[in-house]
Amino acid sequence: MNILDLIEADGSTLRKVATTNGGEYAGACPWCGGRDRFRVWPEQDDGRFWCRGCDKSGDSIQYLREKRGLSFADACRYLDHDPGPRKDKPRPATWEPKEATAPGAAWQERARAFLDGAIGCLWSDRGAKMRAWLRDEKGLSDATIKKACLGLTLADKSEPRATWGLSPLLKEDGTERRLWLPGGLVIPWIVGGDVHRLRVRRSEPGDGARYVIVSGSSSVPMVLNPDRAAAVIVESELDGLLLTQAAGDLCSVVAMGTATAKPDRATHEALTRAVCILISLDTDTAGARAAWTFWSKQYGKRAKRWPTVQGKDASDAMANGLDLWAWIIAGLFGTEGLFERFCIQTIDGGLSDGEALREMMRVENG
Repeated sequence: MNILDLIEADGSTLRKVATTNGGEYAGACPWCGGRDRFRVWPEQDDGRFWCRGCDKSGDSIQYLREKRGLSFADACRYLDHDPGPRKDKPRPATWEPKEATAPGAAWQERARAFLDGAIGCLWSDRGAKMRAWLRDEKGLSDATIKKACLGLTLADKSEPRATWGLSPLLKEDGTERRLWLPGGLVIPWIVGGDVHRLRVRRSEPGDGARYVIVSGSSSVPMVLNPDRAAAVIVESELDGLLLTQAAGDLCSVVAMGTATAKPDRATHEALTRAVCILISLDTDTAGARAAWTFWSKQYGKRAKRWPTVQGKDASDAMANGLDLWAWIIAGLFGTEGLFERFCIQTIDGGLSDGEALREMMRVENG
């Protein structure tokens, strides 16, 4: 019985999506239920699985332990494997933030040209429907949309990787793999005027991924207003823009892109200086798990779990009537009275935001 048999016997249905590495299969995750996030490679070792949502991974033995609750020895017996001598588990490696790496000059130049065209499309008659969606569904003002340099492409296209300064990649049939530029809402991350990332929210993803990062992009989080004394951690860049629009005078916002992403070195250093960090990753299984297995461990008591109410994320909650500014105030200060005291201390008392917020946190925590 291989790993595909095990998973399908537990009620999951997987489809073959690639022939690489002996075949790759995809479907809903047996743990978090994330659509099309679960990947299985039955021909690798004893079969491998990994979920891009909740980050569950392992081989056939690990699957039986995680899903069916078997011990290591029982899982080995079930698969007719010799468990061998018991070994001490190695300690997990200590997490260390990585230095951010910017894309090359050729990539940035081509990305800027692509983005300029996408911005023009968004603000043309062809972009009217997308602009209305951004305003009505995502709550973004025209000023926020323009400041973030959001754009729109109407159709998929591909270009030679060399045009973007990227090394060639070959498909299994020996032909060159081209750089894919899907149609949809273009969400850039711009650092010092240079384009470092292009993420596209596909208008018609079908069974594929809703969000696609253009190959060669930087993977660092989007950090807005990094000089604030408090921070809010979210998953989506669009939610990050919305929260900055609503409460950017109170806190910085860090949009991770995915629930399992980690901060780069500069972001980690900024969060280490923060007095309070509200963890508001999407309130699905993967987001909730990421919030407390990583964030609380790295940032201790300064990290506070603060999921949105009335919706799974900021834009969803806003659409259902949540006052985002009041929600941030409640997360940082607990009561309006402490917020008023914070304002008095910063305006009349001459304290910095960080000093005043530390005092408020001390009062709130008794």
